This record gives sequence, structure tokens and C-alpha cells, in this order.
Amino acid sequence: MSESETPVPPQAAPSASPKPRAVPRPSPRPGAPSPAALAGKKPSAPLLPAVPPPAQYDEAAIAAAREFGSVAEDGTVTVQDGTQVRTIGTTAEADRDKALEPFARAYLDLVAFLDLTEKRLAAPEHTQNDLNRLLENLRKNMKEPQVVGDIPALRARAHDLRENAKSKIQALEAERVAAREEATARRTEFVESIEALVATDPSQISWKSAGETMRQMVPTWKTMQSEGVSLDRPTEEALWKRLSSARASFDRMRKQFFSQLDEKHGEAAQVKEQLIAEAESMKDSTDWGPTVRAYKDLMDRWRRAPRGSRKKDDAQWARFKAAQDHFFAARNENLKATEGEQKENLKVKEALLAEAQAIDPKQDLEGAKSALRSIQDRWEEAGKVPRSDMHRIEDGLRAVERAVRKAEEDEWRRTDPRTKARVEGASSQLHAAISGYEEALEKARASGDPKRIAEAEAALEARKEWLAVIERSARDLG
Repeated sequence: MSESETPVPPQAAPSASPKPRAVPRPSPRPGAPSPAALAGKKPSAPLLPAVPPPAQYDEAAIAAAREFGSVAEDGTVTVQDGTQVRTIGTTAEADRDKALEPFARAYLDLVAFLDLTEKRLAAPEHTQNDLNRLLENLRKNMKEPQVVGDIPALRARAHDLRENAKSKIQALEAERVAAREEATARRTEFVESIEALVATDPSQISWKSAGETMRQMVPTWKTMQSEGVSLDRPTEEALWKRLSSARASFDRMRKQFFSQLDEKHGEAAQVKEQLIAEAESMKDSTDWGPTVRAYKDLMDRWRRAPRGSRKKDDAQWARFKAAQDHFFAARNENLKATEGEQKENLKVKEALLAEAQAIDPKQDLEGAKSALRSIQDRWEEAGKVPRSDMHRIEDGLRAVERAVRKAEEDEWRRTDPRTKARVEGASSQLHAAISGYEEALEKARASGDPKRIAEAEAALEARKEWLAVIERSARDLG
């Protein structure tokens, strides 16, 4: 209970004061001089202006409000505030209604203030500052209003408006917390993306793209700060510290990587300079076959060589390739020059091959051997032929050589005395054996045993076949 509020004893309550009742809500009223101002005093809590002043107050509403006030003989004005009677001012006006009218009007001003507050709360959007000012105005104007009217009804209504405003503040706070959490998550994700970039294997990083990302890191962070929700200071500082640390690590890693890369590029340049020197030393060689193989080996070594800087690699490759091109251009010119000669050689060898294929070693072996030697000598003198015809022409001559060699081997076997002696001895032995097997067959037939007969016939037939083979060989041997 405030010092200005004094409990009213039952016997002291004015008989004319009505019980508190609900006050109708008139249309919004403009601000008016407070009773304290009318009494020559400064108001303790000035009302906020509401709407432009109307032409007049509602007389019925003023009369209803006056019912809650009293004026003592000494001019003291009091109001029935629930169970309390409060002194709210003094007046020199002798007429009660006229004395209470300014206080009643001030009450209606409070009603209009609450109407305006309710209208503002019904607006679709608010800021937390607006709602806090609204609550502060409610607190000031409803603390101990110096008015005459149904003050408990005003307080009840003001309480509902305060709770409404508080719920909106809580909703805004929840939105703000959610927005801050989302902003924190987005910025944390951004920081983690920078940290992930720094944690990447240096050999796998696209340094041009990564460098651009790091250059845009601070502008991106500032954009998040200016366009996004503000974070609490510890979170903001912790995230920025992580970003700064990641940037410092990136700078160190890039410096170290390119330092090592420069060393590798220097080593690669040295290796390729050696290959270029070897290539240039052979570019005027006319030893075509071995040099072609040497250049092939150099090319394999070039592919295995470490990579250098793009610009240096391109320049060195141009020098290496120029040496190769010089050699192969000369080789190609040489091939063109010898192509016609090889075609003429092919004509000569095709004629020699036709001559060789006409040889018949079975008719005259010694003549065939002599003719083949002559053809072989002229074959070597004819020279090289085009590569595409080489196998065909060489295989043709090899076939004739094999035929002559086989005829020579057959003749040697036929005229060898030892071979004849072996054939004649085998023939004599088989003739004797056949006579014995014929006698064994006669005995088997005399016995009538089918098995013995079959065995004797088979043995005799086998010896006769062997004898036929040997006699045929003897005829071949002459």
C-alpha cells in the first residue's frame, strides 16, 4: 500500500459513493490537462497524446466517472480505488460536479490511452523497443492515476494489455533467439568450410580458387555481420578467432607449398635439360635405326620425368620436340629417297624367286643346288625391298631352299651303304621268320584249336607286312 492510500473505515465511507462498476469504453479521447495541473500542481505521470481532440467529451461517461469521486469541505478530492480511498488533489470549486469533472475527463483520457494501446498491440508487426516503451507508458500512467472513475476496471484492462505485450515480447525474443541460432549456425558453417579448406592436402588444393576464397573471407564475414542477426560477443569473438587462425594457417601452408614446389620445379627443369641435351646431340645422326630407338627411349624418360612449372615445361618441351622433329624429318626424307630404289629391288627379287621356284631337285639334284647358290648370291646383291613385301618375298625363297635341302637328305639316305646293308639283313631275317610262322600255322590248324589258329595267322600276317615295307625301302634305295 502506498503512502497516499489510506484505508477507509466503514463509517467514514461517503453514503453517496456507488459501488465500483464496469466503465464503458468510449471512442479514443485526446489528452487533456490533468487534475493536478488544474490544481496548480505538476502531474507526476503525464499521459501520452492519443488522437486529435474531439469536439466534446461524452457527458454520460463523465457523469458515470464522477460517481467514483468525492470532494471534502476543505476542497480535498478523493477517489474510490477498489477498497481504498485515495486523495488525488484539491479544488477551489464549490460545485461538486464541476470540481470532479476535470478528474473524470482525465479518467476518460486514460480510457482513450488504453484504447490506443490496444489498437497498437493489434498491429501486425512490432519491434521489441516499441513494446517496451508501450509497457513503460502503461506502468507510468497506471501507477496511481490521479483521476476519478472505475480505476480497478482500468487496472484490469491495463493488466490484460501488459500480458498481451509481454507475450508478443516473448514471441519476438523467441524469434530473435531462433534467428541468432540460425545466424550462429550459418557463420559456424562458414568458419568450418574455411577450416576444412585449410585441412585439405596441399597437393589436392586448387590454389587459385582457394586463394580467392580466402581473399573473400573477411568481406563475406562483414556481410554476414551487417546483413544478418548480431551474435553475442563471446560467440562472435570465438568464431572470428577461428577464422583468423585458419587464415594464418593457410598463409603458412601456401608459402611452404610453393617453396617446395619451386624446388621440385627446379629439379624437374634440370632433368629435362639433360634430356634436351641428349636429344639435340642426336638430331643430325644418319644412323637411322639405332637413333630411332634412342629417341623412343628419351621419350619414355621424358614422360617419367617430374613435372615443372607450366611455362617452363612448355618451353623445354618445345626445344625437346624440335630436336626430335629435326631428326625424323631427315629420316623421312631418306625413306622417300630409298623408297623408289627398294621398289626396283623388289622387282629383281620377284624375278629371282620365279627362277628359284622353277628348280626341280628330283630331276637333277646337283644342278638344282648349283642354280640355287647362284640365285642366293644375286638375291643378296639385289638389296632391301619395301617392308610391306619383305616377309612375302623372303618366305618364298626359304620354301625353295627347304625343298632342295630335303631332296639332298633323301638322296644321302638312299645311297648310304650302311642303310642298304641294314635293309637287306632285315629282309633275310623276315623271310626266315615267315617260314617258321607258316609251319606254326600248319600245326595250329592240325590241332583244330581256333585260338591257336588265330594267333598264328596274326603273327604271320604281321611279319609279311614288315617284309613288304622293307622291300619297298630297298626298291627306293635302288
